Amino acid sequence: MKDQSELHSQRGKPWCGCSHKGINVGPQCTDEGEQRMEGEKREEQVMEGEEKGEGGMEGIVAMEACYQGFNPAVYLQYNYTAPRADFHRPDSIVPWKLNCLHKAFTERGIKGEVVVDVGSGPTLYQVMSACEHFDRVILSDFLEVNRKELRTWLQGGETSLDWTPYLQHVCELEGRSPAVWRDKAERLRSVVTDVLPIDVHQPHPLPPGTLPSSGADCLVSTFCLESVSPDLASFTRALGHLFGLLRRGGHLLLIGALGESFYMGGPGLQIPVVSLEEAQVCSSLRTCGYDLLRLSVYHLPPDMRIGVDDVTGVFFAEARKP
Repeated sequence: MKDQSELHSQRGKPWCGCSHKGINVGPQCTDEGEQRMEGEKREEQVMEGEEKGEGGMEGIVAMEACYQGFNPAVYLQYNYTAPRADFHRPDSIVPWKLNCLHKAFTERGIKGEVVVDVGSGPTLYQVMSACEHFDRVILSDFLEVNRKELRTWLQGGETSLDWTPYLQHVCELEGRSPAVWRDKAERLRSVVTDVLPIDVHQPHPLPPGTLPSSGADCLVSTFCLESVSPDLASFTRALGHLFGLLRRGGHLLLIGALGESFYMGGPGLQIPVVSLEEAQVCSSLRTCGYDLLRLSVYHLPPDMRIGVDDVTGVFFAEARKP
């Protein structure tokens, strides 16, 4: 496992490790009035971006069309079985992601009432640690076929992937026996209150009334924004839309692909992806007003490059709404 670009916040001070160590990326508002002005300025920038985005609505509509043939079972087979999900290898992609999330919730104490998983896809691993630290977990996806897959598992049905090894691994990360994985599955099922449609390209991505008026305590999003955006401008605007879902002081845990231009969403279905670099992730988060607390990067070993995409790395970003 290669965790080559991890920086810690010092006494709450946000830092970015993309290009230069020690660059402060968070807006330093000294009072509530300045914070409000910063928020209004960001909203104006987002609205201006809605009009001037390179891809615009045409690009977003084209992305939606790409997903009409998305096959959850095939996608899961491509990405969530060995070698990418080999729990006997610490340098496998999935254990690395699970460890990043585990540390965020257990070691750094991210917790609260409501966590929203933005763009869940057909996967559940991203909330297996979170479910122990929040009273309510909301899953969401644009595609009904993915929401159906999630509901099937929540209702105890047979799904396209057996999540037992994932549950067992997270139990081990938490210092418990893997034999208690059923307890974790029961906990996860008990706290998931909704499986909702979401559209990150809308200024208000979730249905009205979903969240408390103050916003969510935490957002988790894995491989979503770069996979549904036609260009970097659209990716950044989507990040801005998520900003509005968070309460002040709430956290965003963002996992995404680096250097990826496509992935296979089914047999013969090549879905375009915004090819991101670390510096672009940092810049987009800063533009939207987040304080970046931590950025970790995983570089794929050669045997993880199995032909279902052209990804070269994976980033984990931990950010906060000031």
